[in-house]
Amino acid sequence: MIFEYDVVIVGYGPAGAIAALWLGQAGLRTLVVEKSETIWQIPRAIAIDHEILRVLQNLNVAEEVLPFTAPFSTSEHFGVDGQLIRRIHVVEPPYPLGYTPTMVFTQPPFEAVLRKQVSTHASVTVKLGFEVVGLEQDKSTVTTRIKGPNGEQYVTSRYLIGCDGASSTVRRQMGIKLNDLGFDEPWLVVDVMVHESGLAKLPQTSAQYCNPKRPATFIVGPGNHRRWEIMLSEGEDAREMEKPENVWRLLSPWLMPSDGTLWRASSYRFHALLAAEWRRDRVFIAGDAAHQQPPFIGQGMCQGVRDVTNLCWKLIAVLSGAAHETLLDTYEAERSQHVHMLTSRIKAIGHHICERDPVAARQRDATLLLQGAAWLQRSPGRRSYRSLKQVCSHPRDTRRSAPSSRSLGS
Repeated sequence: MIFEYDVVIVGYGPAGAIAALWLGQAGLRTLVVEKSETIWQIPRAIAIDHEILRVLQNLNVAEEVLPFTAPFSTSEHFGVDGQLIRRIHVVEPPYPLGYTPTMVFTQPPFEAVLRKQVSTHASVTVKLGFEVVGLEQDKSTVTTRIKGPNGEQYVTSRYLIGCDGASSTVRRQMGIKLNDLGFDEPWLVVDVMVHESGLAKLPQTSAQYCNPKRPATFIVGPGNHRRWEIMLSEGEDAREMEKPENVWRLLSPWLMPSDGTLWRASSYRFHALLAAEWRRDRVFIAGDAAHQQPPFIGQGMCQGVRDVTNLCWKLIAVLSGAAHETLLDTYEAERSQHVHMLTSRIKAIGHHICERDPVAARQRDATLLLQGAAWLQRSPGRRSYRSLKQVCSHPRDTRRSAPSSRSLGS
């Protein structure tokens, strides 16, 4: 049987673009279907790590991506009374994988680099402004019905990968359910391009404000990009909290409207969800279509890149005749276990940060300070480490680093 394509990829975000790069590099006939005609010009993901840079290196785009990245800063955690309860330093060189282990990046130009590289592969066809409206498969073929500006058409392929996000059409078409791993909290994510006047007011490190009145995260992004993730309270309307006047009220412990320009303010439910199945015969899902994690260690996009990297080398091996099709069974077994383990760790971090009971929060602060003191006693005089390290200190003047408990409750 003659197939139009070896693989159809649905979705052209980072995971879909990297899947297209792997398949295009192998010369496989690949179709990418994306309903948006342009790259979304606001940031979503903000963190990237050395494993992903090594993937990009193998795809010949690492050097083009690096100008849009910056090393992740030291992170300081502040407790109920604004005291420093934990400091997590970045990994110091030499770096085990060559690149800085943890980085921040700007997503729109990052995606533009990926798409530019995809365009160099003659075997990859990209259809922007098209969406999937139907999906069927038999023992040898996936038939995808897509709708574009000029109506509907059918395409056939050997396999299909759904990289189409949290509301995945592919996942719904396949009837795949999401399992709830027990985390569901409302947050507002705010990105600001900060003026010089504002930068002087802000902490020089990233921060977690573990205040039960209003848990919040502050991230130092590339250049003058700064991000806040602010937990919403019961009774607050998520759409109302996105309005500029409410956003600036929440940012008032740090900035005034004259100090920067709002890039975006979007409310989200921070979920911990995992697909019950990652494969249905010849159809696979990856990235946010297969799992969603709270963003407390910035691994959402990275997990999607790991998914498609794991899957694509196996598809390449099977389609080239170098491996039996049963190799594809290992995709879900390998990736779902890793995602589940990491999501469990992220949940534990999230529960610490999101603690709304003042009594429990004070106990958390005391425990972290004791753990830090014990760690320092075990490691006297050490000043450099090749792994993440935490240092807890006594309360100090945190006027420029930690807004007061009262202001965070606004």
